Amino acid sequence: MANIIEVAHLSYRYRNGEQDVDQRPALNDVSFTVQAGEWLAIVGHNGSGKSTLAKSLDGLLPFTEGTITVGGIKLTPETVWQVREKIGMIFQNPDNQFVGATVEDDVAFGLENRQIARADMVPRVQAAIEEVGMTEFAHREPSSLSGGQKQRVALAGIVTIAPDILILDEATSMLDPQGRRDMLELVRRLRTNQHLTVISITHDIDEAANADRVLAIDDGQLVEEADPATIFAQGDRLVQLGLDLPFTSKLQAALRQRGITPPDGYLTTAEMEAWLWQSLSNT
Repeated sequence: MANIIEVAHLSYRYRNGEQDVDQRPALNDVSFTVQAGEWLAIVGHNGSGKSTLAKSLDGLLPFTEGTITVGGIKLTPETVWQVREKIGMIFQNPDNQFVGATVEDDVAFGLENRQIARADMVPRVQAAIEEVGMTEFAHREPSSLSGGQKQRVALAGIVTIAPDILILDEATSMLDPQGRRDMLELVRRLRTNQHLTVISITHDIDEAANADRVLAIDDGQLVEEADPATIFAQGDRLVQLGLDLPFTSKLQAALRQRGITPPDGYLTTAEMEAWLWQSLSNT
């Protein structure tokens, strides 16, 4: 499968002032690729550089070294709007993205920006709102919605413009556990229906379990790259990186403390459930 994103030797340094040249790089020689249709999770503790990386991919930060190529287009100041046509991005706080007076207006904004005719716009907006389960809220003010509903509206705005890539920049971190599960299930469905490439920027290990592949970033550097099972099996290493352990790993540790021996290695939630049922049926 072809690469839809190629990042090579990317570096970025924040500056508090023009003379602040010795500040530690937020990104330091980061290289990786993303295949079309893949779900990639980028994990790291707060301040590790993962959100800086997300903003660099969308051209929101002028990286100082390296190259980013999206859909065959090298990201430059001249091509930034072409690249952004291919990417939809949802941030941690959806309030920062809302521009419309109603849900319907806000979802339509991306199409209006692209000068789509109203006759084509109206059914696309209605279909997107229905897709994310927000039809009954179409005429409500976005500010009156719950956190989970706001993220659904933000996602509907992405659905209307039909990008190739969806970037979730800590998009579930402000949601409660049920809201987080609902949001991720919606993203999974949209990924299948619209053939999206998904990049999930998160410090939530359980969220990263949805991915095909995980990149771990620490102090601006790429330190691990593997499938979720391989990454999550490194319990002590995750803690060193300032990350939490997956729920199933915590459950395995708790069982061992009670004299129960679960299987070694990382188990998904479904695998843990299956093992528990089998163990209970044998007692």
